[in-house]
Amino acid sequence: MKLSVPAAQFASLYDGTPKIIAAGAGLEAGTFPLRLLRLVRHDGGYLLLSGDAEPEQGGALRTLAIPPTAVRALWSDGEAARRDAERLLGWWAEAGGPDGAPPQVTGDASALMHGLLAQAFGEIDGLHRRNAGLQRTLSTLREEWGRSARLPPEAVELLDALRLSPPRLVFATPRPVGALPVPLRHGRTTAGAAEIVQRLPAGARGLAGLDLHLDRAPKGSGVLAVALTGVETGETIADWRLSFGEMRSGWLPLRLPAASTRMDRLLDLRIGAIGVVTEAPRLSLAQAGLLDEYAVAPPARAVGQPAMLALRLWGGLPGLEYGAAAHLAPHPVPERMVWPLTQPVLAQLRKGREFEATFPWFGLLRGGRVLLHPLHGVVTAAHIPLEEVPGAVAVRARAVIDDPRCRTAIACKLVVAPPSLTVDEAEREEGILASSGWMVLEEPRRPLDLSAVLAAPWSGPMALHLFTDIPDRGHGLYGRTIFSDFEVEIDSRTAWANPPALPVMDGVAATP
Repeated sequence: MKLSVPAAQFASLYDGTPKIIAAGAGLEAGTFPLRLLRLVRHDGGYLLLSGDAEPEQGGALRTLAIPPTAVRALWSDGEAARRDAERLLGWWAEAGGPDGAPPQVTGDASALMHGLLAQAFGEIDGLHRRNAGLQRTLSTLREEWGRSARLPPEAVELLDALRLSPPRLVFATPRPVGALPVPLRHGRTTAGAAEIVQRLPAGARGLAGLDLHLDRAPKGSGVLAVALTGVETGETIADWRLSFGEMRSGWLPLRLPAASTRMDRLLDLRIGAIGVVTEAPRLSLAQAGLLDEYAVAPPARAVGQPAMLALRLWGGLPGLEYGAAAHLAPHPVPERMVWPLTQPVLAQLRKGREFEATFPWFGLLRGGRVLLHPLHGVVTAAHIPLEEVPGAVAVRARAVIDDPRCRTAIACKLVVAPPSLTVDEAEREEGILASSGWMVLEEPRRPLDLSAVLAAPWSGPMALHLFTDIPDRGHGLYGRTIFSDFEVEIDSRTAWANPPALPVMDGVAATP
C-alpha cells in the first residue's frame, strides 16, 4: 500500500494534536473537537487530507514511511470504506508494529462518539489507578523516613572526625622583614581616626582566628584595638581590645569563640591604639609579593617591595566551638592546632644524597607531593628545611607507591631533626627530635601514614628528613614512592608568647 500526504500538511501529522482518520465521506470536519484526516484513493494508492481540503493539481506529495502520531480512531461507514480502512491497518502494522495501530470504529457518528468516550474513560481510570499507586508509594516512603531514617555510619564517622580535628592553618605570610607603628590616639577613638587597614586573603566562613606579629611591644598604658569587618556589609564581625601591659613581642593570637558561619567574602582588619606611651606598638611586615591587592594601608614597604602585615589565618568547621581562650580556661582548647606544609614551604626541598639514575628518582611534584624513588643498594634521602616552627609536637606525612606495576616492598621513614644534623646522623637517628621508624609499603596504591611524635614541644628551625629503601635488596622496579599531606601539629600553649584573646562581649573586653 502506498500512502501519501500533501507536502504542506506533512509536519502536522506528527504533532501532538489528537486526530481521527476517516475512510469515507460520512463525517464532516468540526463534528468532533479533534483534527480530521480523510483517507482517499489517489493515483493507484491512498492520500491523507486534512479536513475538507482537496488535493491540488500538480501539488507536491510526500510518501509516508512512518504512521502518523496521536491518532485516536480509524472510522469507516461502508463496505468499500471498511476495506480501505483494513488496508490502512495492514500497512500500519507493517510500518509501525502491531501494537501501534489505532482502534477501528464502524457505523455512524454516534458509534464513533461512543468509542472515543469509552477510550477517554478508560484512560482516565488508568490515570486514577496510577495516581493511587503513587500516593501509596509516597505514603510508604514518608512512613519509613519518619521512623527509620538514619545517617549512614560513614557520614557519622566523618562528622566525628571533623569535630575532633583541630583548627588548621589556611594562610601564612613569609618571614617578617619590616615593621609599622600602630597609629596612636590620646583619649577615646572617634570615627575616621587614623588606623591600619589590612585586607585578609580569606573569607569569613570557617575562620577560627588569626595571629598578628608584634615586632615590638608597647611601653606605657593603653589599649590595642583590632576590629574584623565585612567589606560588603560594613558590619563588625569581631572586636578585640588588648591592654598594653599584657602584650609581649612575638605572635599575638586573636581567636573567635566559634569558627565563623558568615558568608562575607571580603574582610578588613582595622587596627588602632588608644593611650599614653613612650613607645607605640609596632606590627611586623612581610613582603606581599604577587598579592598586591592585600597590601597594607597606609602603604608601607618591606625590603623595597609592597608590604602586608605579618599574619596567620586559622580555619575550622563553621559553627564549631573550639573552646575558650587561655585566660578563660585552665587548659585552653584546642591544645593542638595543625599547620599544613604548603607548596612555598615544600619548594625548599633538597636532595639528601647525590645519586645518578637513568630515570627520575627525586623531585617536587604538583600538589605538594615529593618523589623519592628507592635505588638499588642505597638509601635515598631528601630533606625539607623549616625556618620557624612554633611549638611543634608532631609531624605527619603520607607515603604511597603510585605505580601499580611495582611488585617490591618499599621501606620509608620520616625523621624530624635540628637543622645542624647531617643526613647520615638523621638516618641513624642520632640526636634527632622524632622519627616514624622504618615503615614498609607492601603493595602499590595503598597509602601508609607516617607519624613522628616529639617528646617535648619544639620552637625554632627544624628539618624534615625523608628516606626510602628496598628491604630485600632487590632492584625496586617501578617502586615510585610519593610522600604527601605534610603537616605539623603544634601545641597552642607553647607556640605563642601572648595568651589567646577573644573578642569583646557586651562591651567588656575579654582580657586576662
